[in-house]
Amino acid sequence: EMAARLTRFFLLAALALGVCLADEVEVDCGAMKTKELKSFLARKGRKCEGCAERSDFVSLCAEVKDLPDVPPEKIVKPRREGKDKDQSIEDLLASLKGMPGMDNIKVFKPSDLDDMMKNGDLDRDGDKEEL
Repeated sequence: EMAARLTRFFLLAALALGVCLADEVEVDCGAMKTKELKSFLARKGRKCEGCAERSDFVSLCAEVKDLPDVPPEKIVKPRREGKDKDQSIEDLLASLKGMPGMDNIKVFKPSDLDDMMKNGDLDRDGDKEEL
């Protein structure tokens, strides 16, 4: 009876240890996509400032992979593209007003340029045709 209890105890202990070790999955930074690397770094409380290439993210991931995760409220949120990016361009253009030589600045959209080409205001090189 004592041997059966010890056997059960050691089996349960081994099972519990196996579950704990299963949580400790080896992180393969090189296999992650850039988006996954950014999320992983955010969980570690890091942001890759100045990273231009995927290899920069992989290097930082390898440096911090053994650090504990930060609490969810302290996770560094990755910068969102899209509407926020468009808004920052609008802010930039607004900040140019009032600067010398920038009073009459006009930014053309692709559709504006297409219309100018159809009307004959621009040639194929994008130069204004002289009259």
